[in-house]
Amino acid sequence: MSKNYEKLSRNYYDKITGHFDFSISGFFSYPFKRLINHNLKLKDNDRLLDIGCANGRLLGLLGKQANIIGEGIDISGKMVSVAKQKYPDYRFVCASSESIPFKNEKFDYIICSASFHHFSDPDHFLNSIKHFLKADGRLIIAEINIPFFHNLYNNLIVSQSKEGDVKAYKTSELINLFQENSFKILKKEIIFQIQYYELSL
Repeated sequence: MSKNYEKLSRNYYDKITGHFDFSISGFFSYPFKRLINHNLKLKDNDRLLDIGCANGRLLGLLGKQANIIGEGIDISGKMVSVAKQKYPDYRFVCASSESIPFKNEKFDYIICSASFHHFSDPDHFLNSIKHFLKADGRLIIAEINIPFFHNLYNNLIVSQSKEGDVKAYKTSELINLFQENSFKILKKEIIFQIQYYELSL
């Protein structure tokens, strides 16, 4: 029987919601958020969508740059409840990355911060997300980087994960995925455990 990755993710993040910022996942993901905040130069009224937003911390950081219009989705309803309380200026929705619950909204930036490795169908995600980007919009993906023991990590760690991890990607695999789904790579950085990409259509 194949894993239900979304159910695993939901259960895990529901469980750690109350102490997320001080959990292993929270500590691990914070440098991804800081790098995104450092790289993006936002202006007032930029519209952002954070996919896998957890407790909303990234939008909280980005909102210090400019008066942004921020929205976030997460598979964990408990995380979304906390995000709504902590960052009432933004809109948060409990939803799957595979079925984004917007119709006509277009975003300047769509961001996946340490969340892409949870997506069970990355091709579907990359194709569906195109509908939500403005013509000059950017898809920002910051993903884990494991240059050594990559296969061992996937075979041992990810295969046993209770957190809904699907796969850790090599740089070459991500680049191929982006190109096969018609995204152009505008910027690429590899910094320690982080692969950072800015993509356009």
